[in-house]
Amino acid sequence: MFDAPAPGREPARSRLPSREDALPRAAELARRVSALLGRPVHLRLTDNRATLVSFRRLPEGVRLRLHHLFLDAPDAVVRALALYVAGDTAAREVLEAFSHAHHDQVRRERRPGAPLRTRGRCFDLKAVHARLDAAYFDGRVHAVEVGWARRPGQRTRRTIHLGGYDARLREVRVHPALDRPTVPAFVVDFIVFHALLHADLAGPDADVHDDAGRCAAEHTPTFLAREAAFPLREAAWRWLLENLSSLRRG
Repeated sequence: MFDAPAPGREPARSRLPSREDALPRAAELARRVSALLGRPVHLRLTDNRATLVSFRRLPEGVRLRLHHLFLDAPDAVVRALALYVAGDTAAREVLEAFSHAHHDQVRRERRPGAPLRTRGRCFDLKAVHARLDAAYFDGRVHAVEVGWARRPGQRTRRTIHLGGYDARLREVRVHPALDRPTVPAFVVDFIVFHALLHADLAGPDADVHDDAGRCAAEHTPTFLAREAAFPLREAAWRWLLENLSSLRRG
């Protein structure tokens, strides 16, 4: 796993390229890395502000997660990517130099040490965290911070991430759209429980980030078995599906 180097100054906020633009470039990049490795490469493009390169070797090939800044990487950097995946740790220096040169494309993470806001208008996430930790985790996730994410701009979104675990910062952030009197308490409990379960199962080298630094959506059989212990899981999912449109409207 190759993490983003600590930035010196605040870079400009970046966005993923459009799907139409990114897909053919990502496919070509995967082909170049695959040719160098001599193995199939399944590439997922991210805008992960914490981890720029991560990979998993599988029997059918390599699953590679790569920040979009590498889309236009020169041949020397593509070779370094292949060497890094193959186990040559010295190639990390080339990747670090390239990421430093393109730091304006990497979003800066929330400043470590700045506390999350736990008390909302309707729900106190500190209390929710303590209750769930005692009931389901035997105190193992007490050090994980749980709080409300910053409220986004007032616009209708096509997608919404209601909660997630950031392994780099050891944080669970919950979308403020859930801080409403119309949202059942068991739904908030389930979102926090789901994210804490990721925190409890994530190892130090786990590939747990998605394109915003949160836990990846890959759920193992162990994860699903433990998630089933939440007594109102199905009711929570039904409520979320039935109310997703209103949540996206903010």
